[in-house]
Amino acid sequence: MEMLPEVRQVNFEEMAMTAETIRRQVNLIQEVMERVMQKDVHYGVIPGCGTKPTLLKPGAEKLSTTFRFAPSYKITKTEAPGGHREYEIICTLTHITTSLIVGQGVGSCSTMEGKYRFRNSDRVCPECSKSGTIIKGREEYGGGWICFAKKGGCGAKWKDGDKAIESQQPGKEEHDNPADYYNTVLKMAKKRAHVDAVLTATAASDIFTQDIEDMPEVFGSHPAPANTSPLKTEKKVDPDISTKKQQGVIFNLGKDAGLSTEQTIKLVMFFKEGEKLMAKEADELIENFPQVLANWKEVST
Repeated sequence: MEMLPEVRQVNFEEMAMTAETIRRQVNLIQEVMERVMQKDVHYGVIPGCGTKPTLLKPGAEKLSTTFRFAPSYKITKTEAPGGHREYEIICTLTHITTSLIVGQGVGSCSTMEGKYRFRNSDRVCPECSKSGTIIKGREEYGGGWICFAKKGGCGAKWKDGDKAIESQQPGKEEHDNPADYYNTVLKMAKKRAHVDAVLTATAASDIFTQDIEDMPEVFGSHPAPANTSPLKTEKKVDPDISTKKQQGVIFNLGKDAGLSTEQTIKLVMFFKEGEKLMAKEADELIENFPQVLANWKEVST
């Protein structure tokens, strides 16, 4: 006769943390933020992404040290057409003193992400074979094209209409060797999983958000450098790039659809054509969000 497993009654109330214990844990995180962590090093607020600070990799490491967490990783590698590769990682945090598992996090990264898939394609000088040195000559000096010496060029000149220059079309092109980024995307997936695990184990999602530090490379906005005024360091923004308002609407739509921050980023990368999400694309994504979401889920399963 088959023996049935023993049924044990567990009192979860006795195992639960008290309100005072939770309060002390939150206070400890806030104290570490104030006394140990540095803004824009361990955490930072990304312009256009709300006021909640983003937990960065060094900050996740500091919290792991604070709570005595040892991370371990399970890595899944998926090969894709064209030499591309995706890594999906599960990070498990173990309490060093007790050897108890306290939480897990997930993260993924692929060479198909725009910042790893594409590169700038510049005109090449027919004389010296250097790339990125060709500029348009000033009209007052006769116009044409110059291999600019101050950019490391040879100083050669061509007239307007010369096919040796104008037949070359600068823009974005795919990297011919995705393997150059295999290690980079592996490290990025590892970082994302670790940050997610730390936020889960410490219940600090109400204090920090995650992965938004990766969004500037998706949307085209960049955080101001540490210890500088945003007004002094602000650069001209391409008017064709999606606005902060559009980005906020997209993330709210993703949240309403039950998507995590990382899933919304993946949806944007699936939809956009180039390295950045352009304003016109953002409008189309917002207008057709349910259909785009359905298409993305179909190809992601």
